[in-house]
Amino acid sequence: MDLLRTFASESSIHGLAHLVRSPHWLGKAFWMVILVFSVVCSVSICNMHWERFQKNATVLNVETNYLSWVFRPPAATVCSQHVSEEILNQLLQRYWNVERNHSDYDYYRRFLLTVNHARFDNLNTFEPFANDTKLASISLLDLARELKYPLVPPWKTFAPVLTEVGYIHTEQDVMTTESSIHYVLRDHDIISSSLSVEQVVASKALKQLSRRRRKCRLPKERLAYFDLYTINLCRINCRIEAALELCKCVPFFYNIGKTSCPPAGLHCLSRNHAGWYESKNCTCQPLCESISFKQVLVKRKVLEQANSKLETQIIYPRMRMKRDVLFDISNLIVSLGGAAGLFLGCSFISFVEIMFFMLEFVTKKIYRWYQRHRELNQDRS
Repeated sequence: MDLLRTFASESSIHGLAHLVRSPHWLGKAFWMVILVFSVVCSVSICNMHWERFQKNATVLNVETNYLSWVFRPPAATVCSQHVSEEILNQLLQRYWNVERNHSDYDYYRRFLLTVNHARFDNLNTFEPFANDTKLASISLLDLARELKYPLVPPWKTFAPVLTEVGYIHTEQDVMTTESSIHYVLRDHDIISSSLSVEQVVASKALKQLSRRRRKCRLPKERLAYFDLYTINLCRINCRIEAALELCKCVPFFYNIGKTSCPPAGLHCLSRNHAGWYESKNCTCQPLCESISFKQVLVKRKVLEQANSKLETQIIYPRMRMKRDVLFDISNLIVSLGGAAGLFLGCSFISFVEIMFFMLEFVTKKIYRWYQRHRELNQDRS
């Protein structure tokens, strides 16, 4: 008790000295109420700043120094459902040994065309083949690739990718139905469009934060089935998990090494379309850095003597958003110190005094116990 009284009278924490020096119980009660009130207020404000540090540490600022900005072009995707009759006949001969005069020719040809046209929204077309055990052992993924062979990209930067909207050629990202801008290019069509750009960038300090604090994701952060993160890949990841849960397989166009659905499995997914494709349990955080394009203008004309062509004009912005850290560790230390100093007069030295007092108290307790134990042993001997 003497040690506690000494600490209170010599501590730099305001009010403790008045508590032990006051001669009357009313004075002690008054200072006790003030101290409790100050501690409650200080803890409340410190907790508020801690919550802000954990949950609202970032801010979106506007940048206008557009002369130094660099933009990537939009991710272009080319889709085609064309398949040659020669390839169809070769596959029919190799897989089922049927020719045009065979009774099953139309059945298997229709099956190949169904695989070629397969998309997320027409899996019900596999219903006529769901009970055919001969088709269950055939790799639909290999069939889909062979139907498009040889894959000739429209340009050297395009890569062939099998997606939920069919076999496509793409440059940068995997296309999903959420992709906002689509064009249907027919024979002799000339389409001219204008796109505006909206960009969000992130500071180096923000990238150092944990994902929970920054509330966005970096491309290098892996998904369960993919090595990088984009919004489209995140949605596909959710659909894969939902398909595995509902029908114990995934559509063949999600080539991830898991069990690929036979025709019966694809029919199962078509009956549960809302459950696997529009999963309510899918939450995809935005990318910390992103570029989005919005269609401003589109014109279409037909020239009988011209080849089909798509012309796109990019309207670059003079303003963009930047994610940055608003409340970092230095702001937290200043805020906590300000709250403790305002209500209790505390400083870093005050907390050192408390730690020293506790250490001294424990040390003396241990020393007294040791002395008592030693004296008892001496008396017994």
